[in-house]
Amino acid sequence: MKGYETLKKNWEFKETFSKGRSFFNKYFVLYVRPLSTKKGQLKVAFCVGKKLGCAVRRNKIKRQMRHAFLSFENQVKREVAVIVIARGKVEEIDFSLICASLRDLCVKAKLINA
Repeated sequence: MKGYETLKKNWEFKETFSKGRSFFNKYFVLYVRPLSTKKGQLKVAFCVGKKLGCAVRRNKIKRQMRHAFLSFENQVKREVAVIVIARGKVEEIDFSLICASLRDLCVKAKLINA
């Protein structure tokens, strides 16, 4: 079972893009913004653009990103909003590299301790 909520409202995305910090690597872009609403809340959104293929491919990438995030989700700092955006090279790699790359990016953003 997931321990986070999803970003759904357009204003939440806009606020995270404008007030948040961005981190990136070869496969992902990560936007992080502190939340001031509920204690212990974590909001996450996974985005894949249409340039990465048809809906079937995009949904597969989103499922892999979600599953990779769930593997270390209990270590992630709370009270933040996170948007994870897949880049073009992500469709060429296997799941273990997706997990490692996403975890390294969260360490870079100081969401989890190294």
